[in-house]
Amino acid sequence: MVNPYSLKTAQIWWMQFPSQLKLITKIRFFASFGAGGVIYLTSLIFNKIGLSATEIGLGFTLSAIIGTITRFITGNYLNKNRDIENPLKISSILGIVASLFLIISKDSLSYIFGQSLIGAAAGIYWPTAEFAVPYLCFPINTKKAYALVRSSEALGTFLGVFIGSLLNYLIYFKTNFINNILCLFIIILLISSKKEIIKKNFNDFEINNTKEISTTKNNWHKNTIIIFTSIILLTTCLALNQVILPLDFVKRGIFKDSISETITSYIISAQLILLFILQWPIGNWLSTKERFFGIKFSLINFGISAFLLFISNYFKTIGIYIMLTAIIFSSIGASSFLPTSSDIVFKIAPINKKGLATALLSQCFALGYLLGPLFSGRILDYYGDTSRLWILISITCFSLTIALLNKKYKVNNSS
Repeated sequence: MVNPYSLKTAQIWWMQFPSQLKLITKIRFFASFGAGGVIYLTSLIFNKIGLSATEIGLGFTLSAIIGTITRFITGNYLNKNRDIENPLKISSILGIVASLFLIISKDSLSYIFGQSLIGAAAGIYWPTAEFAVPYLCFPINTKKAYALVRSSEALGTFLGVFIGSLLNYLIYFKTNFINNILCLFIIILLISSKKEIIKKNFNDFEINNTKEISTTKNNWHKNTIIIFTSIILLTTCLALNQVILPLDFVKRGIFKDSISETITSYIISAQLILLFILQWPIGNWLSTKERFFGIKFSLINFGISAFLLFISNYFKTIGIYIMLTAIIFSSIGASSFLPTSSDIVFKIAPINKKGLATALLSQCFALGYLLGPLFSGRILDYYGDTSRLWILISITCFSLTIALLNKKYKVNNSS
């Protein structure tokens, strides 16, 4: 039986946020609800059809390349127009077409084309979704606002994977793409019904922040390289967890046993539940810390996770349990990285370059998918296990953490 008091508490908690922030939170929830099954289950679906790890990784890589073009076009558009309505609608339409194409795909060529359309849609959606949050969050602190929208995405992604996995098993093995289509239609309806609210908040933000150009210009140049280097590495870790880790479960390691695709889907769902549980408390906690703390904390956790995944290859039955432990650390790393990266990048950019900044941030995610799946897929196909991949990731994470701990980076800490 549902406790009415817990529902009332949740309602009171939700009501503290302004209506415009709740709107973008809903949009990002439905986007993640649809995309969750696409991101996490696509590799398993096309592995089942018979595509190799290299072919699957190539699809994600080409998706990232196409997304690069649409990201910078979108960033330039956002700088000039301060409009999120049209990009969100266009990305939704592209996502619908892409999902329809992946439903009918049966070979590597059609799969790659469908993934390319997904990349184009993502390249438009992500800069726009990140760009919108600070404009629509007043009077909530931007770090807390990013923690909120990332929490909604964690919930949406979990539901997308869990329900997608269940329906793929019970009804049709590509039901997750149908779910994505329905969610994208809902986003179009939400945007169309709240156009005036969005426009008003963007105008208010511009009026209240016209002095920000001079105060943040130097920070943009001073911090760009180290911030984006860290973000590229961390997004590569996220890409590997989404694309390669499921394949790592279903394939044997050096001594590690493999498990079925169905059990792997449920493990991924459990990982996403954990991410959802951790996202708000960790994000809210990090909002009280200096902005760069979250990046360091995330690198440490991903480094530990990758090391555990490395040693899991050398144990037979216990290897699976070591992998499950690694998932806990990667979930902590993800929940600390996602809101932190968005907030840092938006704050260090001059007000007339924030669209470009969010495009660069989104491009880091694309580079993560470019570097991660392509090379790791080749490593998995060539060596038959991922031990070399994970130890490389672990060493890189710890090395960058040490470099960051030895330096101080001044970031604008205004809300």
